[in-house]
Amino acid sequence: MRGSVLIYVVWIVLLLSMFAAGVASRALFVLDLSKRLSEQLRAAYISRGAVEYAAVVLSKDAAPSVDALNERWADDEFSFHDHPLAGGSFSIIADREGGMVRYGLSDEERRIPLNSAPAEVLEQLLEAIGGMRVEDAKDAAAAIEDWRDPNTDQRPRGAKGFYYHSLSQAYDCKDGPFENVEELLLVRGITPEVYRRVEPYITVFGSGRVNVNTASLPVLRALGLSDVGVDGVRYFRAGNDNTDRTSDDRRLVSVGEIESELKAYVPVEDIARLKRLVQEQFLTTGSTVFRMAIEAQTAAPMSHMQAFCVIDRKGNIKQWILR
Repeated sequence: MRGSVLIYVVWIVLLLSMFAAGVASRALFVLDLSKRLSEQLRAAYISRGAVEYAAVVLSKDAAPSVDALNERWADDEFSFHDHPLAGGSFSIIADREGGMVRYGLSDEERRIPLNSAPAEVLEQLLEAIGGMRVEDAKDAAAAIEDWRDPNTDQRPRGAKGFYYHSLSQAYDCKDGPFENVEELLLVRGITPEVYRRVEPYITVFGSGRVNVNTASLPVLRALGLSDVGVDGVRYFRAGNDNTDRTSDDRRLVSVGEIESELKAYVPVEDIARLKRLVQEQFLTTGSTVFRMAIEAQTAAPMSHMQAFCVIDRKGNIKQWILR
């Protein structure tokens, strides 16, 4: 009898020990999870702090109406790489071109604005960058115009509700401005491959104009400039050392200087093209909205967070995406 009682006691003690071990293990897991979530939250706050920091840098721009790529906001590793904050750090990245990381912000006006680009610019964008044939590019450009304009009248080469309603998975024509660049995939003629090629050079943010001081070389081609004209603008902007983003870079103070400042660098046909775009109020020399990739991390324990953000000069967030 005593032996049976002893066995029962041993079994009870064993079960209680296993239960206690399970509870302890569970408690440690919950504690570890809580710590990880806390660090993730801190990394998120560091990311938002990076946005505030970027807004402060923009607010110190001495000439906000004239912007170029040699300014602090555009390219400054010291200011934007591994900046310490709240027991962690953040980096703000403008782009990764040619395998090189550029720390800073990237202005939206260096891209083609989908909601205001003239038909000929859209055609050049789709042909020169998107790789479309000339006639296909004309059709797709007309379809883009039909998508974004508020009326229901279809252009001769465009597409309105009848086309989109005839698809196997039908949907309405937007008849309104693009709200994001991904919406371009809904437009007739825009394949995923074409979208992949043009996506880095288009925007739905900003002033609706292209900054000739910051426009990328593919965007200059989309404006209709010849290869010689694109090189000429690049040489002008690079200054005497022929190197971009250095102290001697040149810039246009206003679009009215295009002819006087660029005539020694750009063919007359390209000058005439730029002047027509000025008349259409499609060119500018300043930038109003900026994008950035944020990489935030806490120190101990290590926790990472990545985000994509678009802000205006006042720090108002236009887009915020956690990655």
